[in-house]
Amino acid sequence: MFLPENIDFAESKKYILSIRLMPSGFYFSIHCPSDKTVFYQNSVSFSPNSDYLKNLEKLIFDYSFFSYNYQQINVICVEEQATIVPNEYHQKKSEHDLISFNFLYPKEQVLNNEIEQLGCRVVWGMNMQVHNFLSRALLNPRFASHLSVLISLFYSRHNSKDNALFINFNDDRMIDIVAFSGENLLLAKTFYANNPLEESYYIQKTWEALQLNTQTDPLYLSGKTDNHSESIETMKKIVSKTVNLSLELPNPTKINKEEVPTEILHQLCEL
Repeated sequence: MFLPENIDFAESKKYILSIRLMPSGFYFSIHCPSDKTVFYQNSVSFSPNSDYLKNLEKLIFDYSFFSYNYQQINVICVEEQATIVPNEYHQKKSEHDLISFNFLYPKEQVLNNEIEQLGCRVVWGMNMQVHNFLSRALLNPRFASHLSVLISLFYSRHNSKDNALFINFNDDRMIDIVAFSGENLLLAKTFYANNPLEESYYIQKTWEALQLNTQTDPLYLSGKTDNHSESIETMKKIVSKTVNLSLELPNPTKINKEEVPTEILHQLCEL
């Protein structure tokens, strides 16, 4: 793994390390808030049915730069086990019960991320052994559900006078749906779809259940859109305002946006 010459780990505190845990593997990026030309990303796929924790341990231990002292370390977990709780109803002691009630095989480690703009929290679960290992191996990592990052991003791009549905296409057959009605969050969920027909069905049924208008309400698309052209074309025939979400990067940043996860693009757009 060869990192670019413009990354100097003697000054690691200048950089932000972001790690993205996916069911099928591991992604990471390094960028510098004070120098928009600095950006590096890489990903590793784990063999199906292999031990996820052992794969992760080997990767972290093999490359010493993961243990450096960064300005910030983000660990973004791409998980379907997440649910939204209004702040007035949130109780830390009830988080495990909530995840256990909503999911058949609940993860042992339950965390939450506040969505301050919307007055709610994303309560979510992850593997406890993975959480414990990364808490020890990394310096002060910040754990976040990918859904919490997406909700904040989409809300910042949403016209609060309108209704809108946001679709983010992930790896591993995962699709994120976030919907707003005016200033209110209607829905935020991650689901699996095995083929374009399933994708179109779930998106269309969500649209109908939320009673959105096919002529006036927009459908925004982000993520791996090139890999989902069939379902996207189907939705364009149903929803008039189907458009790709505009995420403009700083000018000096030379990056193929299709190769960068939406949560990481969000960080770069804030530079």
